[in-house]
Amino acid sequence: MIDLKTMSVERFAKVFDMAILAPETQEEAIREGCRQAREYNIAAFYTTPCWTSVVAEALEGSDVKVGAAISFPYGTLTSEMKMAEIDDALKNGATAIDMVINIGALKDGNIDLVKKEIQGQVEKCHNRNALCKTILEIGTLTDKEIAVATRTACECGVDYVKTGTGANILPNEHQLQIMRDYMSDGAKMKFSGIPRQFQLAACLRMIELGVELIGTRSAIQLIDQYKKYLAEKNKE
Repeated sequence: MIDLKTMSVERFAKVFDMAILAPETQEEAIREGCRQAREYNIAAFYTTPCWTSVVAEALEGSDVKVGAAISFPYGTLTSEMKMAEIDDALKNGATAIDMVINIGALKDGNIDLVKKEIQGQVEKCHNRNALCKTILEIGTLTDKEIAVATRTACECGVDYVKTGTGANILPNEHQLQIMRDYMSDGAKMKFSGIPRQFQLAACLRMIELGVELIGTRSAIQLIDQYKKYLAEKNKE
């Protein structure tokens, strides 16, 4: 877990997976996001797969992972289409893959399908030394479904279990705590869906609860806020 008492601005920056995923996004915005990601040395910069090759070129030589969002935001592509999308993203330079599970299959109790997709994601990512992050969309799930999905993802060997896309029902603290209680096998937690109000306070609370990565478009603003917060705190 991250120690809040000793967390530097540089360490805080590595909490963030910055994401620009809007369908109307143009190349200029993608390249500007990459520039900021390099400058602040965040953990990863995420886009939809059509931009992966651009991001890989723009981030070459940096310590920032090239992230691709798969079957985003609904998770409703067929298993075969998800695997093809992962293959394409990896071929184009992705070094981190976030895939949305089939939420309907989970709710139907079709755990075999959910497991099959996650296992496919894990195998493809780890064969290419890419991080594997699986999105559960826990804001739409019952407590039991959160437990089952978290346990399944961890048993499949994912690197991170992610709360949601940020584009659906946002998770609450109770749901995050259930997810945390069922984490295992060395997997870590990634959170997405920071509320617009009190963003910095919410981020710090998520870290306190054990979250190690936060996905947001507001990464740069939050890092600047934390820098100001530390400066003011050190004056006391």
